[in-house]
Amino acid sequence: MYHSSSQIESQTEEVEGRSNLFRMVLESVVSLAIAVILFRTFQAEGYMISTGSMAPSLLGYHKQVICPRCHFSFTYGVAYDESVSGNRFQAQGLPGAESFHRSGQYATCPNCSTHSIDLANVPRNEGDQLLVFKHAYYLKPPQRWSAVVFQNPMKPTQAYVKRVVGLPGESVQVKGGDLYINGKIERKNLKTQRAVRLLVYDHRYRPEKDEFFQPRLLPAESESAQDQSPKSQRTWFAKDDGFIFDANDGDPLSVSAQNGWSWVNYQHWMRQGGHYDTSVSLEEWPTEVEKPEPVLARIRYDEGQKKLSCKGSMSAEDCHRYLDQTESEEFRYAIALLYEKSHVSPLFDYYGYNTGVENQQAISIHDVMFECDLKVNSGDGEFSIEIDEGHHRFRNVFDVQERRVSLFVDDQKKAIRTGKLPGDFQLQTVSLEMSVMDRQVLLAIDGQLVYKPLLYSENSTPRKEIRVPVRFGANGGHFQVTNLKLYRDIHYTRGKALHGVDEPYQLDQQSYFVLGDNSPVSLDSRSWSDGKVDSKYLLGKPFMVHLPSRQGEVKIGNHVGHMRIPDFSRIRYIQ
Repeated sequence: MYHSSSQIESQTEEVEGRSNLFRMVLESVVSLAIAVILFRTFQAEGYMISTGSMAPSLLGYHKQVICPRCHFSFTYGVAYDESVSGNRFQAQGLPGAESFHRSGQYATCPNCSTHSIDLANVPRNEGDQLLVFKHAYYLKPPQRWSAVVFQNPMKPTQAYVKRVVGLPGESVQVKGGDLYINGKIERKNLKTQRAVRLLVYDHRYRPEKDEFFQPRLLPAESESAQDQSPKSQRTWFAKDDGFIFDANDGDPLSVSAQNGWSWVNYQHWMRQGGHYDTSVSLEEWPTEVEKPEPVLARIRYDEGQKKLSCKGSMSAEDCHRYLDQTESEEFRYAIALLYEKSHVSPLFDYYGYNTGVENQQAISIHDVMFECDLKVNSGDGEFSIEIDEGHHRFRNVFDVQERRVSLFVDDQKKAIRTGKLPGDFQLQTVSLEMSVMDRQVLLAIDGQLVYKPLLYSENSTPRKEIRVPVRFGANGGHFQVTNLKLYRDIHYTRGKALHGVDEPYQLDQQSYFVLGDNSPVSLDSRSWSDGKVDSKYLLGKPFMVHLPSRQGEVKIGNHVGHMRIPDFSRIRYIQ
């Protein structure tokens, strides 16, 4: 068959085009492979975390749990190997770790304290995969509070991830939950506080259709003005995911107007359990009521101090059992009051991620951060946020008309810090962050500090127990507060207390002191036989969580299985 030269040229060009396209694709794949190899060899490498020593900042093997009552989503750490003993839960951060706590079957919601959440059918997810800049420390040594990946000096094939807290030549000590460098408390800036803070409560997630649950944010006037109608209280009103205050919406002779300020208190309401003590006054124990066993009972009576007390939250069964045994009005009132008060707990170093057996001793927490969004709907009035840390009360007062914010301490009338409100304070919703951590007071509006941080010294007397750590209020004006969250700082525990706990630990000029964010379960410089990490063991700086996955559900007929699928929500840069 005869073919014209144009046909032959066309076919030749088509074949050559296909060949060039194939060659281009092949070269691209090869080039990409070479680039990846070179990148991993000389610049970055990936590591996957297997345990929870840095949780919740960085996750090991875990289950993503959704609370059945408040629908809050949280992570719960599980073993990377089902054969791991449940008695060896203290572990390290990266591949090669030899032990971790047993995979639990039940969890407790850290947001609403719902207990016994069944995890049997919740799939297990792998830990965060870190992208590590291998040569970061050739250019600049690690800074305090930065995460670092390093080799286990005893087993160089193992890689750990912790947070650097002590630098070469420094003296390091963990005391009272805080970090001390060269004998002075080390204070975290706002960026670091955000990186390590732990969420205590998110008001957007509240149990619905749960008559037993009590609000954790409660207008104070609801107790002192119960005989008044809501319209006449001129107080805060719950709406959607926040609260609204309007001084013009009510009776000018109301209780709120006479008192000036109207407050919303945070109370850490507990559903059940707990290791804290609550007491009320009781002159005499009724003879007709059976006394509880003095050692084992959660309810106790001290005849000398005339105190009726309860360990943790009193159960409804115990409350009704005692009420049904007597007609004594004094005793019945004391029992009812103790029942109500016992369900409001101080803040403790609780980790929703942990199984709950790692730290049997409940440690009271006083370092907190309060965050909210504020919308100013009038040109006057005052708004305030107050934090009580056990020694002092710190109150920031936002004066809308004067466009000024002032910080007051305790009952002092003179402000110790002042700052100007930004120009858009009344034009749009602003984000407020107030923290009292490491004996330092910070206030930020839309991420910018308003005034110079207030530093204050340690008090020799123990901090008092706080049942209302945070409150916000208004005096006149019209305000709307949403997106309310309460955080707490890391409280460093003793660990095995081999280094840097009972006495300072002195670092040489080539070594670092490291701690895990999940202090109750982390084996780190506090507990190793040698507390330091020599600079020669540093592998690099983790800068991104990449290629994370989660278990996706697959249904084939009546069979339900799971497979790994990308979890883009976990991709993030590491602080």
